[in-house]
Amino acid sequence: MKKLLVLPLVLLSFCVIADDERIMLGSFERETAEAEDDVSSADTTLNGFGARLFSFKNEGIYLGAGFSYLTGDSEYCVGSNCVSADATGTSFFGEIGRSMGHWTPFVGLSFTSSEVDLMGESDSEETWGLSAGLWLQVDTFMLRGAVVNLDDEDNRAISGGVLFPVSANFTLGGEFGMNLDSEVDGFKLSLQIGRKF
Repeated sequence: MKKLLVLPLVLLSFCVIADDERIMLGSFERETAEAEDDVSSADTTLNGFGARLFSFKNEGIYLGAGFSYLTGDSEYCVGSNCVSADATGTSFFGEIGRSMGHWTPFVGLSFTSSEVDLMGESDSEETWGLSAGLWLQVDTFMLRGAVVNLDDEDNRAISGGVLFPVSANFTLGGEFGMNLDSEVDGFKLSLQIGRKF
């Protein structure tokens, strides 16, 4: 687990060096997932917290990093028989791009670890994913769009977000994501508040 902290910490250190505008945000995170077939169904809801840091440099390198930690319940049903399980999820991401005026395209790498504890049995899964996206500055706020897990069609998702400054120092943000896999209806929501440096 300690090795996983290296990527965000390295990117954060670069953000301290290359500073035109840095934005640090704390966030409330929520994820849901539903899957169903003719015999069984699964429903998961996770809530938690996270932190993000974005560094924008006019006509220069853009860097972003963050993490989230979520806990909740999963319910598995076969016919009318259902059991509940405790679930946790941890994710890290890092991204790099280049600011070109109002446009900032970027690519990124993410790591997700999930664990489900069902009736004393623990099942864990770890995945790496590539992402690509774009920031667009419109007046005083920034819009974000991205495709996550480009290399994994089972977990591929799209997301959109916004950063909106409410004063000279404080910023509000939000992001919404949706799984593109037709077999799993998955949604992510992030509500963020932070400040500029």
